[in-house]
Amino acid sequence: MDRTVLSVMAILFALAGCVPAPESSSNVTRNPAVPAGNPDPLHFVQESGKPEVAAEKIGSDIVGRVVEVSELTGAGPATEWTFDADEFRQVDILEKHLTEKGLTLVIFMTTRNNPGPDEDHVQVSGKLQLQYERRAGQWILTTIGNLTFRYSVGLSA
Repeated sequence: MDRTVLSVMAILFALAGCVPAPESSSNVTRNPAVPAGNPDPLHFVQESGKPEVAAEKIGSDIVGRVVEVSELTGAGPATEWTFDADEFRQVDILEKHLTEKGLTLVIFMTTRNNPGPDEDHVQVSGKLQLQYERRAGQWILTTIGNLTFRYSVGLSA
């Protein structure tokens, strides 16, 4: 009985050593410009699957950018919205897609102006598509696309 148990255990250990090594991810490619054995920051980010662009970064990256917006009900004229540094901004990341060229994010953002005397309160909210590229180890915002970002005039809540 002891010999049978030992024989079965020896066979199991031998078979466990014959399992093939796990394959590397097919969607991650090695940067040929970086010699083997050296860490490639872009390769690491792609491999981790966790892009480090957070809502706070988006909020600061978007300052000074301009996007064309239309009125929420369609009654008002289209206009351009410039994101100011001192305005309220709430950013929620809805989707993240890592591509060969960079990172595509779909966000839902709410922002509003800081009206002066005799100025209307304007609130803008909706979905935006942001394109980021990796440059010198940093994510850089390159383009902003308006998906459903619309404005409304009146008192903001």
